[in-house]
Amino acid sequence: MTKKLLNGFLLLAIIACTTHTFAKGVSPYLPINVSPLVENEVNRLATVAGISNLTRPYSLATIFENMEKIKDSHPRLYSRLKTSLAPYTKSVSVTQFSTSIKASQDNHSVANQRGTTTNSNLNISFRTQWQADDWLGLYFGGDLTHYKESHLDNQIQPTGSLIALGTDWAQVDIGYKDIWLSPFQGSAQLLSTHAETLPSVSVSNNRQLDTFGIQWNYNAFLAQTSRQLVQFRPGEFSDKDKPLIAGLHFSVQPTDWWSIGASRVFQFAGGDRPVSFGTLARAFFDPRGADNDASVDEESGNQIAAISSKINFDGEIPFSFTLELGGEDTSNNKAYQLGNTSLTAGLYFPYFFSERLSFNYEYSDWQTGWYNNNVYSEGYVNEGNVLGHWAMQPQRVFDTATPGNSHFLETFWQLENDSVLSVELKTSELESTNNIIYQDAWELKLDYSIPWKGHVLTIGTYLGEDNFGERFSQVKVRWEL
Repeated sequence: MTKKLLNGFLLLAIIACTTHTFAKGVSPYLPINVSPLVENEVNRLATVAGISNLTRPYSLATIFENMEKIKDSHPRLYSRLKTSLAPYTKSVSVTQFSTSIKASQDNHSVANQRGTTTNSNLNISFRTQWQADDWLGLYFGGDLTHYKESHLDNQIQPTGSLIALGTDWAQVDIGYKDIWLSPFQGSAQLLSTHAETLPSVSVSNNRQLDTFGIQWNYNAFLAQTSRQLVQFRPGEFSDKDKPLIAGLHFSVQPTDWWSIGASRVFQFAGGDRPVSFGTLARAFFDPRGADNDASVDEESGNQIAAISSKINFDGEIPFSFTLELGGEDTSNNKAYQLGNTSLTAGLYFPYFFSERLSFNYEYSDWQTGWYNNNVYSEGYVNEGNVLGHWAMQPQRVFDTATPGNSHFLETFWQLENDSVLSVELKTSELESTNNIIYQDAWELKLDYSIPWKGHVLTIGTYLGEDNFGERFSQVKVRWEL
């Protein structure tokens, strides 16, 4: 049956050439951290068109709708986006395909790359779509990562494989959908693509909603993480069932240039801990009583939350200014006050004194306690990788959760021959403990991308030094449709 379904899908992909406009129906999504050049163009669009993008992935319905706003004001950006996103206008198509060959002697966790490390020597990524009807979309995708050392398991992730049902104001997605709960491009404190993609069920709007003149967005989801030991009574642990993640995001756009939103993520169940609607309700309405003031057997689980704000400034040099305040806990015994806080701020210039150059800078600072919990022995992770900010991955080695900070800088420079030079620099600092000494870490990624016969050839290098003083390096060649 599986082979027949696959053959049928491939046959449809070959013979179908009809277009799709996402009219009042479900929409595919632009993959996250898969096609850097395309994503940078969409980020430019988000700033100059005033898209309320406090989370990702972007829906193609929103992207195409806002492209029309900049058709006259930014014709070059409009033209490049129209060409890059043309596969999404077909009912059946391959929307993304790339293959990368890499070489490295080291084993370092790569930020925001779904649990992969520098020790991989081959990566294949693809996404396809079938817009069966306005109310039904079938999307098939995946990431294959091969490691050169036999003791490392090769990764086959069905990222991007999902079924979409519903309409533009309530799209239900079932499958392996990446969810990025942050307005920032370099990191996400609550939920990112640093760990492997979670199987999930979500409901959200793929076009901005308008109620009495107020624009707003929402996203609610339920996902499952990997198995880990979970404490269900004091001193007693079990890994019988996998923990669950529930999340909720809501944002409004009071003006054309300002968006503000709030997100909450709740890690619960797993092991022998009971699952009930009452557990979710109690955690949502009484986070202090369900978490901080409860005993292990009465505790609902682990919660984190954040409030985000993004302002788009128009003018000769347009830019976005973004702030996010997060909390791993409550403070002052009050449910509405965030404790163990994090603060992230960022500036993004889609055109940095030139139409050929974009510039992005982000700074993050956090207090103690992030991604660590007494109920969950490994913490807020999936397959050993943190579900949030990449800079806190090294702390999982020794199960610490100390304060720290990070810097992220990224720039794209389009040269005269339409090739693109991109530079990405990350640094992070973790506070040492009495037993563990953390060093300042840095990472540098350089990519040179050359358009060739409708495809893109990228040659790049990735190198740095981690928080344990270990150096790493990797070179790659990437080809993309």
